[in-house]
Amino acid sequence: MNSRIMNKIQILILISALFTISISQTSCNSTQQDIDEEKEVVNTLNKFLRAFENGDFETMEALMTNDAYIFPRAIMSNDSLGPIDNVNYRRMNGLDPQMKQVINSIRESGKQPPFMKLEPKDLKITILKEAAIVTFHLENGKSLSRRTIVLGENNDTWKIVHIHPSNVVSSEYR
Repeated sequence: MNSRIMNKIQILILISALFTISISQTSCNSTQQDIDEEKEVVNTLNKFLRAFENGDFETMEALMTNDAYIFPRAIMSNDSLGPIDNVNYRRMNGLDPQMKQVINSIRESGKQPPFMKLEPKDLKITILKEAAIVTFHLENGKSLSRRTIVLGENNDTWKIVHIHPSNVVSSEYR
């Protein structure tokens, strides 16, 4: 082969190697960024759960966007077979009044915070650019409390945009 063709082949190999190195570094960086974002999402979730355990409604609301919304939780069991007014279970802005009611009733009993221990099980986080979808469940004796929380990122801060609680009571307790 003439030297001119050899030089072109060497240049192509060099360009390919540099391109491969560049792509692998970008992949590593985005993976680290994903890990960092996931840690921030978990941090926000943990702050929210600790605030709920302590009945700190101000902190809970501060971790939510101003236009955050929630579906109030509904426990479907024999205990809830009485009349159900669907209006109470429609989407609403802010914290679920039932959340406040649970904490306030515990507080009225004289118990001091933390009022409960919330430990997410089977935590799954999906990061989608500036949004994160978090799912987990809380084991609560006879019921399985499933949660879906959507967070949004704005100015490098993750805040809760939506909460969807869903509770299922085991048939052995019905």
